[in-house]
Parts: sequence; structure tokens; C-alpha cells
Amino acid sequence: MAKNKQLEADVTQENLLVLIESRTMRDQHVYRDEVLEKVKIIPTLPNTVEITTEMAATYYEIPVDTIRTIIKRNREEFNDYGEMRILKGKALKDFKTEVQDELLFKGVNSLTLLNRRGLLRLGMLLTDSEVARAVRNYLLNVEEVSDPEQKRWAIEREISKRDRRQLTDAIQEFYDGTLKNGVQYAAFTNLVYSTLFDMTANDLKAMYELEKNEALRDSFTTEDLRKVVKVEKTISSLLLLGKSYQEIRQELFDHRLKFQ
Repeated sequence: MAKNKQLEADVTQENLLVLIESRTMRDQHVYRDEVLEKVKIIPTLPNTVEITTEMAATYYEIPVDTIRTIIKRNREEFNDYGEMRILKGKALKDFKTEVQDELLFKGVNSLTLLNRRGLLRLGMLLTDSEVARAVRNYLLNVEEVSDPEQKRWAIEREISKRDRRQLTDAIQEFYDGTLKNGVQYAAFTNLVYSTLFDMTANDLKAMYELEKNEALRDSFTTEDLRKVVKVEKTISSLLLLGKSYQEIRQELFDHRLKFQ
């Protein structure tokens, strides 16, 4: 595992706000909807490329009411580019026939649909979504990288940020052991690194000669980032199953070779 600090694709306060505050900037980037699937799999309906507001909420991992509020507040912007449509009456009935699933929208008298550009515009407007944050970061930073290997690294770094958040959420919600007061986060982080590299976070920082406030993962290679994500996902799944720290540690160490 060689020292390889290739690119810092961090979201700064400046580029975090530029898409949220500037419609001109959103208009310039909204046709790059291919980035959505690079950040996360898009929910789909049969026989259509459009999605519902509920599906948009699933993609961005936020309440559907938040999606509706953003759309209502920026309705003109979505309409100007044909990124949203509201179906009622015959149009809604025809759409139900197209998706070939009447029960899916049973009792629904009005349906708001977004195309892929509309979903991307949402990501440029949402302030409380980690997925939207990753989308903006990808648009503003990752795509500006010309070197293929650096681009692959930046993509993996974005993925690792989101999966790290899923792990910390799982620890907060499902871990019920004796490690408390923030110690549990450091313990599980060190478990990831000891599984992969037989080193703690402090050991790795010392090896990379990093300052205390420097992000360790920015020194990992693309392959190392993938390995870290794989272990963190495994820990999150085991926490959901109610496993203790010791049980998770044993499980990881018993199958250590699978993560290499």
C-alpha cells in the first residue's frame, strides 16, 4: 500500500453553495445526468425513464415532503426545461397503462413525475442530503479531472464518503455494546484498518506522515478505497443483525482474506 495522495475531491463551502444558489450554474450542468448513476443506482418504473417524487426521495435518502417542497419552490425552473410533469385524469390513466401496474398507483388522483434531468436538478438544490452533496461534488470536481486513474480514485473517494456515513449511522442506531461516548466510532474505524492492513488509523497516519486534521483516506489508492468500502458495508450489515463488536471482529478476522 504505497503513499498515493492523488486528488482531494472535497466539497468546499464555496462549491457546495454555487449550484444551490445559482440557477445559471444549474442550467449549465443539468444535461450531465449520467453522473447520477455513477453516484448511486436510480430507482426505476417499468416502461418509462421517469420517476415519482417518492422514488426521488429514496434516491436522495430524504423525506418525500422535502422533495415536494423543493419542487413547489422551484416549479418554474423545472417546467422551463420540461423536467417535470403532473399527471391527472386521462393522462394519469394512460400512464398507469404504460407502466402496466395499476395497483402501483391505485387511488392516486394526481402524480408528479421527474425525468433524469429533473432528478439531477433536485440534487443541485437539496441542502440536507448526503447523496445530493456527492452529486454536486462529482459535477464540480470529479468530472474536471482529466487523468483516468485520478478520476477513478475520485469516484471511489465519493463512494467511500457515503458508505462511511452509512457505517456511522449504523453504529449510532444499532450498536448496543459497552463502547460509548464516541469511542465506538474510533473502535470500528480501527477494526476496518486492522482487518485490511493490520494497522490502526494512527499507525497509518504516521506511515503517510499526515497531520492530525488531514484525511487518511485521501492517501489511499483506488484499490484500497474499494477494500475499505467493502469492509465498512460488511460491518454495517452485521450491526443491523445485532452482532456485538467482538462478534463482528471475529467474523472479519475469520474471513480476512476475502477482503484483501
